[in-house]
Amino acid sequence: MQQLGIYANEDKKPLAFSSRPENLDDFYGQEKSLAIIKKMLEKKELVNLVIYGPSGVGKTTIARIIAKKMNYNFEYLNATKVGTNSIKELSNRARDLKNLNGTKTILLFDEIHRFNKAQQDSLLEDLEEQNLILIATTTENPYYALNKAILSRCIVVEFKKLDDDSIRKIVRNVSEKNGIKIDDKTLDYITHISQGDARYSLNILELIQKTDLESVKNGIEIQNRYSVSDKYDRISAMIKSIRGSDVDASIYWLASMLVSNEDPMYIARRLVISASEDIGLANPNALNMAVSCMNAVEKIGMPEARIILSECITYLALSPKSNSTYLAINKAMEDIMQNGCQEVPFHLTKNGKDSYLYPHSYDNHYIKQDYMKKKKKYYDYDNNKYEIGFMQYWKKVKGENDRE
Repeated sequence: MQQLGIYANEDKKPLAFSSRPENLDDFYGQEKSLAIIKKMLEKKELVNLVIYGPSGVGKTTIARIIAKKMNYNFEYLNATKVGTNSIKELSNRARDLKNLNGTKTILLFDEIHRFNKAQQDSLLEDLEEQNLILIATTTENPYYALNKAILSRCIVVEFKKLDDDSIRKIVRNVSEKNGIKIDDKTLDYITHISQGDARYSLNILELIQKTDLESVKNGIEIQNRYSVSDKYDRISAMIKSIRGSDVDASIYWLASMLVSNEDPMYIARRLVISASEDIGLANPNALNMAVSCMNAVEKIGMPEARIILSECITYLALSPKSNSTYLAINKAMEDIMQNGCQEVPFHLTKNGKDSYLYPHSYDNHYIKQDYMKKKKKYYDYDNNKYEIGFMQYWKKVKGENDRE
């Protein structure tokens, strides 16, 4: 537990740190995500976890509670401050402790997405041998930011922004335990300004305790004139500006994130999604542009990566838009979830290959045959050059085939 004792003088710990709940009864919010964790604690069977979500929602706190509840040795690392040598040192300590008295070690690894893929591989041997039980936290989507080998050994749990009711409970609980008197007006203000971040709400509470509500309000108002919105709001604004074909707004929100030292790879990955979701077949080259951008950003890094990102965003914003493929896959998945999956027609199976008609053996590389037992329609051509061209081509080819 000493690994988290970053404040030598207990009296100087910030309120948000000293007030971390030490049991699940005092942990508010994340009820759905906690269900699987509670089951593991009840059965005393802990598995590797990746907890992801925005800042100040309880990722580190729940890891501390788990370690205390399981009575395991607890180690802490932050990926922004350590390298693979730290992993090796910790691994040796954990192995020695396990051999000495059988005590297992939990590693809380904050901001694991800051480790590159090669560095993440340094954890694999310990996870495979169960030398360490990993609880990794990240603000990034782990399915993009983490190695598949790591993910295959972990359960992924998502923590959401805390709702207003949870923030109110946290602030009330902490204020009562610390003898801080607050009225409903102050509580309403803290809840509003924190925007689902428990740590920030307690920082504001502590500031109000040391000064007064009006002074804090005035100070934050001045500060907010120069601060930027939550990163999730800004990435959302950038994507929606691209979707709305507003080049200047798209570049502005990109700049706001880069000025705030946002990970350029996080932005690049979102551009790849935008190229498929919002541009699609209206400009098929958009996806190639976005993927090339992502690869270049990874290899070049900042500050030059800003130019690559700006070029890609400009191209995406100026491109014609189509979400036809996005809608099609959503419809198909929803249909299967509701109605189940059809059986594959016999002539499309491995055993039915003798009855399968090979399209390349026919004119225009097309021959009419059934590809589903029950015909379904999910895709609708959109009104753009490429999709209109596809529609006219297949209308002609299939029309000629049907007349034969």
